Parts: sequence; structure tokens; C-alpha cells
Amino acid sequence: MSTIKRKVEMNLPQLIEWGFNNPELSKGKVYNIDDENDRFATYVSFLPDVTGVRVPCTITQNNTFTVEIEEQIDEDTKLKELFLITNNSNSSERYYNYSINDVLSNNEGYYEEIAMLILKPEPLIIWTKEEGLV
Repeated sequence: MSTIKRKVEMNLPQLIEWGFNNPELSKGKVYNIDDENDRFATYVSFLPDVTGVRVPCTITQNNTFTVEIEEQIDEDTKLKELFLITNNSNSSERYYNYSINDVLSNNEGYYEEIAMLILKPEPLIIWTKEEGLV
């Protein structure tokens, strides 16, 4: 098992549910809506004692919030995007909604896998031929 960070877009009900289910991560935090044109600094804040949430403004059903979460993954976890680097410098591929094991079994002997990365929120090597899941 390994831990990765990724950014997740949530609407207001999803944000509140996530915050109440993850008090160690949401306690005392403020989340601004993703709309850069919002003049009124629309936000949601979780109270320091995690007994509630403060929403001091109007939030529409179209407003979203971006939350960075940590999740445990293994070789069978489906990932939104994987970038494969092979021993052939002309050969690299992107896989969408694949696991590491899916990518490895998809090869059919055409190339030797060197490493796999996730690209967002920042490039991160998550698997190498020498170490496996890192």
C-alpha cells in the first residue's frame, strides 16, 4: 500500500459529508468556491471543534470546491490517469481509469515498463520496475 494526494472537486453536500467524515482533515479549515470571478469570497468553513459548518453566503448548486485528499492505493486501485514510461524512449502512454496491474497486463510483451507516474496535482512516480509500488 502507498499513499497519494489528489485534488477532488466537490459540490456543497459532498464537501460537508467529506468534512464530517474526515474531522482530522477538515477541522478549522476554510474552503473557497472554485469560481475565480466570485466577488464575494464565497466559502464554507468547518468549526474548530467539528460540530458544525459555517456557510455565511449564498452557494448555488453549480458552485464547487476543490479538496486535496490523501488516499491509500495498491496495484489494483483504478487511477484517473497513469503515465507509463518504457525502455523505448519513443514509447510512453497515458492510461485513463486503469490500475497498475491493468497497465502491466495490457503490455503483451511489446516493451519493458520502467516507471509509472500520476501527473496531478503534481507529477509523482508511483511505480518502478525495480521497486514496484513506491
